[in-house]
Amino acid sequence: MSDRSIEWENQVKQGLFADEIFSDEMKLSVLKAVERRPAYWSRQWMRLAGVVVLGIVAVMVAVNWPYGNADKAVFVSSAEARLPVAFEPLAAREMKWGQVIAQADPDILPGLSNKYNPLTNETNGYIPQIQLNDIQLLDERPIAGFGVALHYTLKPDSTAPNEIRGNPDFFGFKVNGQAQPEMLYHYGTGHMYGLQFSMTRLFGQPVLKIEQTVCRTDGEACVWYLKKNSEGQVFTYMQLDAASYERDLDGDGKEEAIIVTRKQNQIYIFKEQDGQLLWASAREALKVSRDDSIQYDHVKGSFRIHSLAGGEDAYTFQGGPDSFVRSDSNDM
Repeated sequence: MSDRSIEWENQVKQGLFADEIFSDEMKLSVLKAVERRPAYWSRQWMRLAGVVVLGIVAVMVAVNWPYGNADKAVFVSSAEARLPVAFEPLAAREMKWGQVIAQADPDILPGLSNKYNPLTNETNGYIPQIQLNDIQLLDERPIAGFGVALHYTLKPDSTAPNEIRGNPDFFGFKVNGQAQPEMLYHYGTGHMYGLQFSMTRLFGQPVLKIEQTVCRTDGEACVWYLKKNSEGQVFTYMQLDAASYERDLDGDGKEEAIIVTRKQNQIYIFKEQDGQLLWASAREALKVSRDDSIQYDHVKGSFRIHSLAGGEDAYTFQGGPDSFVRSDSNDM
């Protein structure tokens, strides 16, 4: 290798700093930089950790966000899960015995087709009795725990009240242990003989329930409740132009009536107090929107809200104080 080549390499290695000296000042500068490095990385780590935490929070919010439907939110406060129910006296006209009901009369509550107070007494709920020898018996069947249902026509010489022309058939009944065995209760037209009969309890008292699932031209049901007085006489206790269910919702030992209408998708709860009906609207108490629907599950005793978006919530009624309580999803 030539001397020129060695000289060139030495010049490249020395570069522009051949004459620079690593002074004490330069050493002190480097040491200070090294001492500052841990604090720098600590600050960088804290920033990184903050970003990670914010990211986790953002994901949780995104997963639990209700997307415009509060019913789908995961977190529900106790105030939202319990909704108060206020009962008020039913303001309805009292029907007189034998009075004719006009369909043009206003309904007593929205969606409920009754025109008069459905709760009656021994006077306006009176059921006439006729002699057994006034009828031509067509058929009979037992009513468990109550008596016997009778299907019959009236004999031509019968003096029993009859405002129907021709020779119509009728429905009546005899009661177990009644004081006058030669008499029967003359109740309605013959179609009622084929309806559903069952003994149940309403407002803390035993009653006979007669149900017709499709009773009216608008598709509504009809329900009659019959009750014995202290002397054993039977009278109509309550009559409803809608489906009705009995359940002790508030746990006070007295069964409320849960009224379910087809019209306007209404559900009413009736209580009885000193011979007067108190009512509350489940639809209003649960704040069901106009486009959503409400149903009553008479098996579980729950009230279900079906939203137009496809969601479903269930509530149960509780007393002390009266309120709707949101049910666990496993109970739906």
